[in-house]
Amino acid sequence: MIIRTALFCILLLFGCAERPSQPAGEDLHTLFSIPHYRNPLEPKTHEKWRERDRIIEKVSFQGRFGDRIPALVVYSELAYAQALPVVLCMPGTPNVKEDLLNGLNIMRPWADRGFFVISIDRPYHGQREGDLEQNLLEKGMVRVWGESLYDLMAALDYVESRKEADGNRIGMLGLSMGGMEALWLAALDRRIGAVVSVAGHLTWQEVFRSGAWMQIFRGYALRNKLVQQGLGGEEARRAFFREQPGLEAVGALSMVERLVPRPLLLMVGDQDPFMPLAATEELYRKAKAVYPSRGYPAEEMVGLYISEGEGHSFNKPMQRAALDWFIRWLVDPAKPLRAD
Repeated sequence: MIIRTALFCILLLFGCAERPSQPAGEDLHTLFSIPHYRNPLEPKTHEKWRERDRIIEKVSFQGRFGDRIPALVVYSELAYAQALPVVLCMPGTPNVKEDLLNGLNIMRPWADRGFFVISIDRPYHGQREGDLEQNLLEKGMVRVWGESLYDLMAALDYVESRKEADGNRIGMLGLSMGGMEALWLAALDRRIGAVVSVAGHLTWQEVFRSGAWMQIFRGYALRNKLVQQGLGGEEARRAFFREQPGLEAVGALSMVERLVPRPLLLMVGDQDPFMPLAATEELYRKAKAVYPSRGYPAEEMVGLYISEGEGHSFNKPMQRAALDWFIRWLVDPAKPLRAD
């Protein structure tokens, strides 16, 4: 399934690895305008049904005061006997949580493999009210992205409230815009224990050098103006940084130090028009250098999966590799979840 997107509208850790030693994203809270407090969850279950030994729930919980965050939860009956490792999944934009349940269909099979799988609708998507483009114009990209991150942190609070979920073993899968959200959330919140980021690697120099910014920001007024003027590359990059405060500071390369020591898998198609391979490779090289400098083996903890001949998608081989990554880093070998 092609990931429909425009990015702007877009352990069980290694052995006994410690959590990140630096404060969890203090400056990032400010950059993204994320408040440090969160409201009571006031969770509600709206629908719950069984498919053989699989449970599916439509739930909601409170984010900002009075704002309900709709979510889908899928897990197996095994959760009634032991708390399961968690995978928080986010699609690209304008996709919604149901696309991961039915269209892409990863939530059911991943639950069958013993994970507590959850996805939410980000602000201005799916069941959420509001106009995304209008809010981007009024608030700016970084603040709107921060609203999504605030909701994802509330989703982690919700996960910790569920007895079926093991809050000490949480991974995040992000596709496209969700891939950047996975990097940002792991940089902000120590509860994320493993990351798989698919085609969401905004390393600004490569994004603008390659021309991918014209696809990423398609429909955005500044993008259209620059294209009409025949401007690109470094000129376009500077223009976006001037118009969008904080944009430069939240690039993917700036997140790497804060991800250590969480296992990180980067995935991309080598024909992706939205995410140039060079951007993903630049992020990979940075991570491969940073992890050993902090005492962690990059060969084991940093991965790169390039899908040859593939565009902006998350195909079956990529899905299997992502699932294997989470099994490797989140599943307690003393508690096998399922015999293959």
